[in-house]
Parts: sequence; structure tokens; C-alpha cells
Amino acid sequence: MSENNFSQLFEGQCTKFTIILGSGFHQQFIGPDSILSSWEKLLKELDSDVKLTGDYHLDFEKIIESKKTQLEDSSKTESHLLKCIRVLLEKEQERVLRDCKDCYPLWLFNPKYISDVVSLNFDEIPEKLLHNGQNVKLGKFTNKSSFNSGSKESYSYLSTRHKTVDFGNGGQINFWHPHGVNQNKKSIILGLHKYSHMLETSIRLRKHHMKLKKENQADSTWYQAILENPVIIIGAGMSSIEWDLWFAITSRNRANKPAPTIFQMRDCECKNDAQHQWFEPLFTGLKYDQQWSELKKIFTKNQKSTK
Repeated sequence: MSENNFSQLFEGQCTKFTIILGSGFHQQFIGPDSILSSWEKLLKELDSDVKLTGDYHLDFEKIIESKKTQLEDSSKTESHLLKCIRVLLEKEQERVLRDCKDCYPLWLFNPKYISDVVSLNFDEIPEKLLHNGQNVKLGKFTNKSSFNSGSKESYSYLSTRHKTVDFGNGGQINFWHPHGVNQNKKSIILGLHKYSHMLETSIRLRKHHMKLKKENQADSTWYQAILENPVIIIGAGMSSIEWDLWFAITSRNRANKPAPTIFQMRDCECKNDAQHQWFEPLFTGLKYDQQWSELKKIFTKNQKSTK
């Protein structure tokens, strides 16, 4: 599928997309030296001596082991480390909001084309910057899903809550953070133990949606936003460790024939890995800067920028 197929979705009827947003979004616009752009730099802030392997969820487990004392169990060590991460990310978020606010392509979050953003990042920079716009309102985290019946500190509750950016005139975008936000260290998913609980919750979430589908009903969750909409992946490498997302993606393909297309912004078509088999290129034969330029043309055509 070529870029023309992506562009054609904007002709005639209005297609609403879900964006999956990763740390590469930050890397493109504020550079690779921020802890928001780099797992490696974030983990090095926790332990400068750790030997990173690139499997950062396992690397985090190693940091837990190295920081654990005889008088403290691993869960308490993990809690202390997540508190440090929250503080580090909060400071970096404040810096970016102050110094880099003109770097971000807020035109990407156009409510005419985007209904949901599933952010894999721990920060809330896009929605906070959008809130600075004229007549744009940012709601608080809320959870209206019927999936949750437990504690508000449980992963099932924290992962299925969202904030809504209201642009007025009926234009809204829901921002989901299934891996957590720096505002709440208990929501942050990092390390294999938390990822395993996350997958278990995703399986229950799928069963929840399947039950509702049989009853001709739907529910508002990040899973539903991926299940029903065409998707654009931006700045996310989608490694195999992203169990919850891969589970959602494979489930949507099992449930739909044909399933809505998943587009990914990526650097080349020369590979034969899972991403190239499961996702269509957003644009082919273009460098990242050129792809962003083409995307901006589409999202701002005959439209006022949201910035």
C-alpha cells in the first residue's frame, strides 16, 4: 500500500484515526538527549553503572536487583525507583513545556481527523500544550468504562482512564496512557513484573469488549480506540515486548475482515520484520523530515492549525 492509499482516506468522508504515540515523537522534535526521548538515558539516571542491553524492561529489573538491600524487598525498591522516575520526568516535562513549546507539531492533533491518542510516553506534553491554545479545554483524568470494578489504584482502572482535549464546536480528542503517566508513579509500567500484570489485564479487557459486542454495545477504552479505528503509529518502534499492544492488534485482526489499516511512520521498506508485515508504511521513499512535511500538508489542508 502506498502513501496514496493513506491520503485517499482523507478524500470524501472524514475518517477518524487513532494515533499510537511513542518516544520517537520527542526525539524528532526535541532531540535524542532528553530522558523523554531515550529509555537508555532515563535508566542511566537511575544507575549510571548499569550495563544496558537494549531490553529495557529486563534492564530495569537489573537495576532493582542492584539497588535492593537486605532489609528491603524488591517491591519497595521498585517503588522508590518509580518515585525517582516520576520526579525526573516531571522536571523534564516542565523544561520542555517552558523551552520547547514551539517545537511540537500540534497540527497533528486535529480533531477533524483524530479521535484518540494512545500515548506510550509517561508525559502529558501534547495535551498540556494543546491546552494553551485559545478556547481549548483539558479535562481531568476520568474513567467512564464499565470494565473497572476495583480500586482506583489498580492497573485496570489507571490504564483505562483518559483525559479529553475539547476544542469546542464538538471537536474532541481522548488521550490514553495505558503505560502510565509521571503524575502517578503507581500507574507507570516498567519492568517485566508489571508488564506481565498488564498483559493479564489486556486479556480481561478483550473478553469485556467481546461480551459487549455480542450485546451490540461498546465501551470507551484505549483498547476500543485501537480495535475500531484505522491507526497511525508515530515514533513507536513496536518491539515485541509491547505485549498489550500486540495483543490488541492481533485481536482486532481476528475480529475484523478486513481490519482497519494500521499505518506506521518508518525509515525504510528494506526489512522483513514484524512491523513491515503487520503495518503499512505511512509514506514510502521519504526521510522522516519529508514524511512529517507530507503529513502536515494533509492535516492542515484547508484547515486552521490547532496551534
